[in-house]
Amino acid sequence: MKPQPVRTKSSLKPFYAGIVFLALYVLTALLVRTGLTQGFDNQVAIAVNVSLGPVISKIMYLASIYGREGVWIPVVILMLGLGKPNTKMFAIELALLFIVGIIAGTLAKDIWFRSRPFIQLTSIILRVPKETDSSFPSGHAVIVSLGASLLLWKYRKSSRKARVASFLLAFEAAIVCYSRIYNGAHFPTDVIAGIFLGSAVTFIGGFLLERYLLSYLKKLGTIAERVTKILHLPQFL
Repeated sequence: MKPQPVRTKSSLKPFYAGIVFLALYVLTALLVRTGLTQGFDNQVAIAVNVSLGPVISKIMYLASIYGREGVWIPVVILMLGLGKPNTKMFAIELALLFIVGIIAGTLAKDIWFRSRPFIQLTSIILRVPKETDSSFPSGHAVIVSLGASLLLWKYRKSSRKARVASFLLAFEAAIVCYSRIYNGAHFPTDVIAGIFLGSAVTFIGGFLLERYLLSYLKKLGTIAERVTKILHLPQFL
């Protein structure tokens, strides 16, 4: 897979897109904080939580438990180990943005505590291990939406194989987001806010990395390239 060439300094579209997603996150947070979305959240959370059978429930469980680290860490490793030079540099960028996303999601949870739906609503069935941190925003949604939005952004004009792979991973991210509501771990607006925040990190963070730290990304990519040559790893991506 060959990602889009690194953008020039004159292109501010990714940064503007990130600002829009950040504004949508702030708006969602304000609506949730004021309680205006609670009725909607309660109704949708209860409706989505209804069991769709043992097979679907098992899939949703696996998506919630393994769909974040279990999928996206191997994606970065595969891109870094088996990718061509541009893909290696892109994998490093993705890994750095994941770190930023984790920090942003953790800080967002610390700003305001929201009880999870299985605590607030007695009719909610929890199908995953109990978590006691803030429900808002969904940390799973932050990370998987970050990865998916970055792939869709970078590979939108690449080969058909690369576009298909990015769409499949975006579909996986969507399943993870849905599973967090289905399993009773999050309200819908928790997930929506996580998607907005993850996308904001993608576009703002990606823009800033490529604008101000591009030389360092290239150096790290070169080091990764030398390591894979020493290990005689093939280049497929």
